[in-house]
Amino acid sequence: MQAFSYLRRSRFNLQPLLILLLFAAAIIYETVGSVYLFLTPLLGVGFFFWRRHYEEKRYYFPIALFFLYTLYFEIDRDLILFSFILTSIFYHYWLAGWIEHTINSILVIDLINVVWAYGGYYLFNLFLAFIFNLPLPAFDQHYLLYAITDFVIVVLLS
Repeated sequence: MQAFSYLRRSRFNLQPLLILLLFAAAIIYETVGSVYLFLTPLLGVGFFFWRRHYEEKRYYFPIALFFLYTLYFEIDRDLILFSFILTSIFYHYWLAGWIEHTINSILVIDLINVVWAYGGYYLFNLFLAFIFNLPLPAFDQHYLLYAITDFVIVVLLS
């Protein structure tokens, strides 16, 4: 006989709670990153994660939270709203298939994803600022620092 056979296991899944805690930590990290400019906003890491797992249903919730995080990032940094989402959609439908079929190296594809997350995002903001007659966003050395830091993180994650 088992001593504790009447006990049942809890079927509560802690994964969504962990994701929400990570989302809250990302919001706090981005808020601190707006004060300390050397902290990367992790857009390249999130873009890499989205490109890797966009077909898997179990990652829909974290990907949606990532895009919600990008909206908060754009509001906090006073950028054009929804521009990162539009940049991601443009990349997904017009460039990603060609790049992934042309290049065989996963490391190079990851590098292109991180470069697109920052460079394409900046160029798209520049284009939208020109169209809507807004002040042009400044390109400084922080974009390069963010891209390099995110690429190192992506290499460590993959």
